[in-house]
Amino acid sequence: MLKMRGAEAMVKALEKEGVKYVFGHPGHGNMNILDAIYDSEQITFKLVRHELAAAHVADGYARISGELGVCCSSVGPGATNMITGIASAFFTSTPLLVISGGIISKWTGRGQLQETSRSETPTDQCYIQAIQPFVKKVWHIHNIERIPEIIRKACTIARSGRPGPVAIEIPWDMQAESYDFEIPEPSNYSYSNRIRADLEMTRKTADALLDAKHPLIMTGYGAVLSEAEKEVEELANLLGAPVATSFSAKGILPEDHLLSVGITGWLGHPVAHEMIRQHADLILVVGFRFSDQSTSWWTEGLPFVTENRFIQIDIDSQEIGKIYPVEIGLLGDVKSILSEIISILKSRPVRENKQESLKLVEKVKEGFVLVIPDEPKSPMEPMKVADELRKLLPRDSILAIDTGNHAHYFASFYPIYGSRRVLNSFGWTPMGFAPTAIIGAKLANPDRDCVCVTGDGGFSMVCQEVITAVEWETPIVWIVFNDMNLTAIREGQKAAYNGRIIGTEFTQRASFATLAEAFQAEGVQVNHYHEIEGAVDHALKCGKPCVIDMMIEPDPVPPPLAGAWCEPVRGWLKPLPRGSKEFDV
Repeated sequence: MLKMRGAEAMVKALEKEGVKYVFGHPGHGNMNILDAIYDSEQITFKLVRHELAAAHVADGYARISGELGVCCSSVGPGATNMITGIASAFFTSTPLLVISGGIISKWTGRGQLQETSRSETPTDQCYIQAIQPFVKKVWHIHNIERIPEIIRKACTIARSGRPGPVAIEIPWDMQAESYDFEIPEPSNYSYSNRIRADLEMTRKTADALLDAKHPLIMTGYGAVLSEAEKEVEELANLLGAPVATSFSAKGILPEDHLLSVGITGWLGHPVAHEMIRQHADLILVVGFRFSDQSTSWWTEGLPFVTENRFIQIDIDSQEIGKIYPVEIGLLGDVKSILSEIISILKSRPVRENKQESLKLVEKVKEGFVLVIPDEPKSPMEPMKVADELRKLLPRDSILAIDTGNHAHYFASFYPIYGSRRVLNSFGWTPMGFAPTAIIGAKLANPDRDCVCVTGDGGFSMVCQEVITAVEWETPIVWIVFNDMNLTAIREGQKAAYNGRIIGTEFTQRASFATLAEAFQAEGVQVNHYHEIEGAVDHALKCGKPCVIDMMIEPDPVPPPLAGAWCEPVRGWLKPLPRGSKEFDV
């Protein structure tokens, strides 16, 4: 046992958990924690310009590294500034540990500086209540001796089952108080997270897949979290079954693989939608949660139809059968269950219709041709820009796609060639996620080129973090689609309200290249297609953070998406039952 401050015990416990970075911003409520990190030879405190960025950067770091992300703030406004980022991590199942300072314990309820309550508030210091909807569990530390225990439990809960954020509020006085601590070894409390399903149900799944005429594998981010990339590919090859994905699982099977058919939902790829709507009889659902966005608001034929039968694998029991009925539900770890299915299939004859399925996938893929606008023009068409960027950026680069109209072009029509090569906030979709998360991605994987595609709206919300990347010496590339609009919402207004537009157009065009230079980064403005190659080459080779300011057509040619957006004022989406015309939405 060692006598140390509460904050020092917290840092020692984090070291035992293998934490390398804590992302955050200082305040009086967490100064003791920062001072304890000062003496750590393992943990580095990484200063951001805004607490929201701390959560997003930690999220990006965790999703690319596969490790726990940790963010830290002061009390009150510093802590509440992180909530949107925590919520984003919660809805994409990212393991985060969120640490915030708290008010002095013995004066709770007196209205201390930055106390999260007033005299008439039902509960004194209500930060815990504010954050509860967005974490798996939250602790307020009442007893100093429990700090190491709570850190251990928090890290375990964040990583286990369906991962997600956990939060700890540690009062200012308990950070400073000394106590004789014993720091537990996490390995003494560890357990396997590779939960296997019932073996008999797993055998029935293998039988059903062999008997299916045209099976399809529908893969979600749960498969990425389970590190099941090899199993997904091996199973697809064994069965001759196409693989569709959610936006977040994009690239788990390289998207130039014969059996990769693209993502589903309102940003879905026409090939994925045709395979599901017109041909798939049995769908193996792998860590995929049938969200509104992945199903075009659960509309028949966009892409799922009543003829589809489902076998669903998930670590979260509440996801199985939540939206669509399932023939078999397999509760457990995706990687482990797929491995058992593969083992069973290898002992059986080859699926009878395998070659027929392979030919069908090839035929459907050949039937879709993506038309790229090629007319020389300025401002530029986003579809053409996306196509050029895919030709120029390295195959194994990491791309963060922010919320906005630009995502409509990159979701289905910018192929990704590996797992953990794409970042998006598709569960919660806050603007400004990608420009900050990509900084964490670069820290997690410094040897890969890390690129963010964002809009002028989203980038403006977090652009101060450019200088954070400069200070950290992380050479990020931000590509800003500068069209002077909040285009996704503006287009929705035009369609839903007879062209009545309000609050979605900027009257002044920002120069993001100039802004980058003011933050000591590189800045390049691109007005014409022929300038893209030089700008990208410079950005990748300059060794510094770089902003490429793309002049984008404000009224662009829309991409050929297979899904549709639901807007109640326009009426509910039209069903497209099996047998409907191909790609007709």
